[in-house]
Amino acid sequence: MASQRRAAPAVALCVLALATLAACAPRPSDIETSTIANRQPLERAMVAMPPGGPAIVGVIEKRYANSTTQEIVLANSARNPNQNFMRVTMFGPVKLTTGRYNDLANDPLTLMNAGQEMRWYMPGVKMTVSTLYAQNKYGSFGYATGRSSTGDGCIYAWQRIRAPDHDSTMISNQGTIAIRLRYCAPGASDIDLLNVMAGFTINSYFLSPGWNPFGAPPQPPDELGKPGATVLPDATAFTGSVPPVTRPVKPRRVPVASDEADALPAATETYVVPAATETYAVPAATTSTTYPASVPATGSQTRVEGYAVVPPP
Repeated sequence: MASQRRAAPAVALCVLALATLAACAPRPSDIETSTIANRQPLERAMVAMPPGGPAIVGVIEKRYANSTTQEIVLANSARNPNQNFMRVTMFGPVKLTTGRYNDLANDPLTLMNAGQEMRWYMPGVKMTVSTLYAQNKYGSFGYATGRSSTGDGCIYAWQRIRAPDHDSTMISNQGTIAIRLRYCAPGASDIDLLNVMAGFTINSYFLSPGWNPFGAPPQPPDELGKPGATVLPDATAFTGSVPPVTRPVKPRRVPVASDEADALPAATETYVVPAATETYAVPAATTSTTYPASVPATGSQTRVEGYAVVPPP
């Protein structure tokens, strides 16, 4: 009994040691990736492209402490390097999913900043910054166009959407949307490239009462709804307003047997009436070998003055 009492503490100590080792053993877990970029479904893209494309083929999202950025990869058939994309950054009250001090700089839009980005994303393409004014439904934007050595038309455009300063307050009309477009297409003109920047639609937002980078909605025109003012739709809105296409009618040419028909105008329609058959009877006793000048030759013979014409057999 005494030996059993001395062995009990030792057994308890061994059990405790085994339990401790079991608690320290690694547990099964999933592999985690140390990145803030995640692939999103295509329907989660922050913008919708205009009808006719380019198509969205991928969405890469990065979340920061003060913003969320999506690089929306666009379909690419160009032959110069780099991919087509539209980068959309929304600054606002994001849900904290990263480090507290992992902020993205919300720099003001300047040509110097856009020029540095353009040199990075447009290698080997001579770009020219346009001095023409351009605007889409969200405001004005700047852009540069160029053509690569492979014949691709390229555009790099930049836009910063933010409510006007006189509309922003500490609790309303806060937030900013930054847009970048890099797009190249074979043989594309400047208008084709600008249609991509002018036709996209932002379909995402922060569900917060103070977030509104677009500002107040525009006022309707002064003449809308007032008596005495005439407002009509544009002529192109009506079906059939485009003038019909007239096609020239080619005149029908009827072939004729005579060679003189080639000299007639193309629009003249010639009707050939068979000539009456003329029969020439030559008396057997006739010794003259010359027909009178008033008698035409028959068959394919051509009468020549001063020569005899032999009648057919």
